[in-house]
Amino acid sequence: MALWGKSTTVESRPKWLGGDGAQGASGAKEDAFANTAGWALRAGTAASGNDNTSAQVELLAAVSGLSTTLGVANVLSVDFTAGEYARTETFDMVMTFDEAITVVSAAWSADQVITNKLHFIVGNYGPTDMADDGSMYMQYYAGSGTNKITFRGTIPGTAVANGLIGDADYAFVANGTATIKDAAAVAVTLPVLAGGSATGGPGRDAEVMGNAIYKTGSTSVFTEETTAGSSSGSAQTLVGVTTAVS
Repeated sequence: MALWGKSTTVESRPKWLGGDGAQGASGAKEDAFANTAGWALRAGTAASGNDNTSAQVELLAAVSGLSTTLGVANVLSVDFTAGEYARTETFDMVMTFDEAITVVSAAWSADQVITNKLHFIVGNYGPTDMADDGSMYMQYYAGSGTNKITFRGTIPGTAVANGLIGDADYAFVANGTATIKDAAAVAVTLPVLAGGSATGGPGRDAEVMGNAIYKTGSTSVFTEETTAGSSSGSAQTLVGVTTAVS
């Protein structure tokens, strides 16, 4: 059996890496990605030997032109930190791609301005009727040049106690001059993470957010759940994430 493959599946990543969040002999499969030289290990991980996320990546398996062979990059999974977030507090979501991604986007700002920014929108739902009390713009924040891209939003001033956040599709938008390209400098199809038009997964045809879809590296925690309001309505919300007034 080959020790690595040439497809976007997790199984194609070097076999000595650990799966589902586990650390193998040289790291975790979620930290391996394709570049023009082959399978590489994301810098800054424990297995990379240093904590410098800007360091040169380690080449695990030489496969010339691998990122070109794989085609346009895809989002494979999503992660976020569960907890209670107060008004004006920041909230991050991290997308894991199967290739290193280059993002051109205006600098993140807390003011919800999205001019020339790569972003997507999430709703801010009240627990009574699950109506959106004020959307949050998740703007590109960090990670360009790696396969882990962080988006950051600011909890709106309209958030209420025990509120929730989520969305029906998490559709990316490249406003103005914002761009997103893969390791072969090919424009990435703007991802849609959930719903009937989802473009995630190795085949660019699956949801990466949903009631039965795990967070990055997890085998027990799902990304979303369907939440019913105490009086009416329901919405798709992030598991374990709530809002507070202060």
